[in-house]
Formats: sequence, structure tokens, C-alpha cells
Amino acid sequence: MSLIKKYSFPLLLCITAWLWLYNSSCIRRDNFRTNGGTIAFSQDTLLFDTVFTAMGTSTRSIKIINKEKERLKIESIRLFRGSSSPYFLNVNGVSGKSVSDVSIEGNDSLYVFASVFIDPTNTDNPFIVEDRIVARVNGQDFTLPVLAYGQNAIYVTDSVLQTQTWTKNRPYVIIKNALVEEGHTLTLNAGTRVYVHADSRLFVQGTLKVNGTKNDSVVFQGDRIDRRIYFDDEDFVNGVGGEWGGINLLKTSYNNTINYLLLKNGGASTMLGENVITDASLQVDPDTVNNGTPKLTITNSTIRNSGGYGLLAFASSIKSENNLFFACAKENVALIQGGRYDFFGCTIAGFASRINTATDKHFSMVALNFLSTGNNEYIGGNLFLTLRNCIVYGNMEDEFFPNKVNDFTAQVTLDHCLIRSNAALPSWVTQQSVLLNQDPLFENTNANNLHFNDYHLKTGSPAKGAGVTFSGMASQDMDGTPRNNPPSIGCYE
Repeated sequence: MSLIKKYSFPLLLCITAWLWLYNSSCIRRDNFRTNGGTIAFSQDTLLFDTVFTAMGTSTRSIKIINKEKERLKIESIRLFRGSSSPYFLNVNGVSGKSVSDVSIEGNDSLYVFASVFIDPTNTDNPFIVEDRIVARVNGQDFTLPVLAYGQNAIYVTDSVLQTQTWTKNRPYVIIKNALVEEGHTLTLNAGTRVYVHADSRLFVQGTLKVNGTKNDSVVFQGDRIDRRIYFDDEDFVNGVGGEWGGINLLKTSYNNTINYLLLKNGGASTMLGENVITDASLQVDPDTVNNGTPKLTITNSTIRNSGGYGLLAFASSIKSENNLFFACAKENVALIQGGRYDFFGCTIAGFASRINTATDKHFSMVALNFLSTGNNEYIGGNLFLTLRNCIVYGNMEDEFFPNKVNDFTAQVTLDHCLIRSNAALPSWVTQQSVLLNQDPLFENTNANNLHFNDYHLKTGSPAKGAGVTFSGMASQDMDGTPRNNPPSIGCYE
């Protein structure tokens, strides 16, 4: 009994004090500034890059900042166009066109997330979709412009394609892969723009014809074009290697021709059923037709910033002239398991982007007459490779790696090329007028911004006028500049 008397009074004081503090805190939590007050937005416009209609975007965010010392209650955060707005808001996990009764502590901020879904129209050209975010505090409205550029598109979803022609009128968006059926031809006219979703690809069993021009190339890229969400202003224009899969010319495909094609940011490793598809922007499978015409003839084209390989070929046949391959996470060009290849006037540059997905540095180019299948196990094929008037150079000591097994033929000829190779090239590689380890003096190689990379040759470059004229050589370089006699080495005169 004495113990109860001893501790009951202090205990009562503690309970009383606790209740007082609790009630005080409740009062403080409800103590908002009831008149005036200023808020600000973290930016002057909420801007979305081009949005494909019927697809929507990933989410953007802005901050609402309380400029006062006191707590403020925001009566509502709403879209000015209300239920007709194509935009959606999310505040503190609550989604909709309007959110009510949101508080911000003094000198604190609140995130508002927004997305947009634009209905298709009949317009071919890009169009502007506008609205405003309106935040009301104590009867006063604060507004933020919201702006998106909409673009109608033609959606190709998990489709088998028969003979048809794509044009520049509207972009094409490939979702869940597309397949050109055997015996059919897909033709892409000058200026055609193709956006490929995530890990999707274009597979070709038949024939692909890309008819770009110098002033109107055909472009393949990922469909995640609102990259400001992910990168700062320096990086978003470049994209990241592996934004989409690639183009695969399958075994039955033949007589493919590509002129003035830009392939950028491809090379995602993807799945097709239970099968893993290699991470290459352009993959050319074995030539099973063998009709004397190369399986692929590619000219005046650029493959850049792949998340894996740029051009990858297995036991195939390719003629490549006036092309530029650069900034790929793995080899820019990889020729595996033999095949027959002619590379004329190409620049293969091993300068990767700092925002690429690669962690290891690879050669610019490899040429093998085998494909490893396990420990000391391989399959192979005869290899015939000619590099003429080509540059293979980068920031590694060795950028060109030819290798062979003796079970199969390997004939590699370097004719009037500039090659970076600190290690001696194998004796079975034929060399004629090869410039080894001489800096080609490119105009600019910038790992921070691919748009600053310029593989034209500076005055005084050892590659200037160091090539050889040969029968059937293209009369112009990638720019359309006439080739001199003798021509320069690389894709630019």
C-alpha cells in the first residue's frame, strides 16, 4: 500500500504531462496559416518531350515549395482542364485530375507527379497539348503551365508482315516484335522513322530494303523519347545503349540492301519465348541461300551506341561500304564463325559513350573463323575478309582482333588501312600499305556527348589520300563528297 502511495502521484504527473504534450502537438498539426502565403514551383513549365498517341509517357515530377515559415494547407491541386485533360496527377499516393487538402511544412516542399495520355487524331505532324496545374492556397491560385508534344504513329504490334512499304508520313512504333515473312519484302522509303519498344525487334525472314538518302536517312531508335526524365540535358539527346533490341536478318533472309540508315541506342539482350536473342543492333545470321549476292549490302549508314554489338554476323556474307560504326558497348563489328565479308571505306571507331551500359572495353572489330560453344569446343566455317581503305581505331592499344582455328580456312586481307594494334598482327593476315598505330586525327571523339563525336579527318591526318582506287569503288564518300584519286581512308574523304 505504501508503494502505491509513493509512486501514484509522480505517475499521475507523467500521464498529465503526456496528455498535455499530445494535445499540444495535435493543435500544432492543425495550426495552418489561414490567410495569404506564397508557394512556388521548382520549374517554370512542366515539359514532356514528344509523346506517341495511345501510348502515354513515363512519369514526370515537380516540387511545390512553401516559401513561408508557417505550415500551409493547399486546398486543392488540380488540372485546369479538369476531366477533359489528357494529364493525370499523383500527390501523396492519391491519383486523379484533382487532389484536395494537402499540407506543406514551413520552408519545405511537396512532390507532384504527372503523366499524359494523348488520344490519336488525324494529324500527321506533331502537335501541342497544353494544360495547367493549379494549386490553391487560402483562396489564391498558383499556376504552372504543362506542355507536351503529341505525335500520331502507326503501331506494329506482334505482327507478321507481308510485302509492304513504309513511308515518312508518320512514325512506326514496333511493340512485341515484328517479323517480315519469308518470301516477302519490307521497303522503307527515305525519311521513315521507326521507334522500337523496350526489348522488341524487327526480324526478317524475307528481304529488307532501306532506301534512305543523304538528306533523309531512315532512322531506327527506341520509343522512350522523353529522356529528360532519366538524364540531364547533356545526356538525354544521346540515349542509352540497349533502349531497344535490334534488326535480325534470319537464315532464310537474302538480298537485303540498306542505304543511309541510322541505327542508334539498340542492342538490348532480349527473349523470344525461351530463347535469348543476342545483344546486337544489327545481327546477320548464316547465309543459307548462297546465291552469289551478299546476304546484306549496307552503304552510307551509321550504327552507334549499341548496348552490345553494333554489327554481328555469323557465317554470313556482307558488303559494307562508306559506313560508320562507333560507341558500342561490345565490338562495333564482330564477324564470327567464318563467312565472306568486304569492308570498303569504313570507319570503325572504339570510343564508347560514358553513359553506355558497358562495364568492360572490347575491341573495335573481331574476325573469327569459329564460334566457341564450350571448353575447347567450337563450330567453325571458312573466313574470307577484306578490309580496304578502312580505319579501325580507338582508345585501346589493340582494336582489331583476328583469330582462327586450323580446321577451317582463314583469309584476312588488310589493304591500305589504318589499324590500331600494338600486338603484332598474325602472319596469316595479309597486309598491304597498312598504317599501324598512327592517330587518324579525327575532328572530335567525345565520350561525354555523342553529338560532339566527329569522325571526319583533320588536315594533316595520315589517312588523307592514303587509300587506293579500285574497280567498283563508290565514287562518293558518306557525305556525298567525290572520292579523290587516291582516296582517303575511312568513311569520309
